[in-house]
Amino acid sequence: MGLQTKAEACGDALEAEDTAFPQNLIPAPAERLHQTATGKVIGRDGGAFELLVSGNKMRGRRAVSCLIAPQASDTVALLSTSEGLFITDVLARPEDTEQPLRINAERADGKQQDIVLSAGNLRIDAEDGLEASGKRLSFRFDSMLMTSQQLALVGKKLMTSMLDIVTNARTRMASFETTSTKARNRIDRVTETDQLKAGSIQTQADTVALTQAESAVFVAKEDIRLDGKRISMG
Repeated sequence: MGLQTKAEACGDALEAEDTAFPQNLIPAPAERLHQTATGKVIGRDGGAFELLVSGNKMRGRRAVSCLIAPQASDTVALLSTSEGLFITDVLARPEDTEQPLRINAERADGKQQDIVLSAGNLRIDAEDGLEASGKRLSFRFDSMLMTSQQLALVGKKLMTSMLDIVTNARTRMASFETTSTKARNRIDRVTETDQLKAGSIQTQADTVALTQAESAVFVAKEDIRLDGKRISMG
């Protein structure tokens, strides 16, 4: 009889523990889920955004964690603090908008902060084009490979400083108004034909000018002049 009483007591205790089971481990019904306050961006005034929240016009600032810059007609998540109303996230944007998705680090005073991306490997996939603009563009790599069907460099001045430059191309074409080369030593090796066409040619050597060939032909329509203190032929 004593054992039966103890068993019944244990059963009552288990039922009591079931009713006291922590409620935070049980999924709450949908109607009891916490809802984040949201609003719609209707404009901007300086560093603040004009918002429409539940039919009321309010002003809020973009939180530092909200990297996506809010735009007009965006639906945003809001957080009310003792320092004011903050936009924490951009939740939705009209599909028919033509405005780009902009990530910036603009502060309330209008100044831009730096953004640093740190990763083992960083890959950017662009379906159409990749464009960068700024006052300065700097790359620092141990090695750099650029592969393109066509590469164009357009600017006012191009400066290249290298220890060694190696160029390998099937055809090279260059067009200049004026070209100037200064070198301590220059060696050109052409295995087949070297052709130069110019309005006039002037060659000046401080010490010796030497031309060697198996056959040399000089053709002039009018005059061939040789001027020197001593001319030796043969």
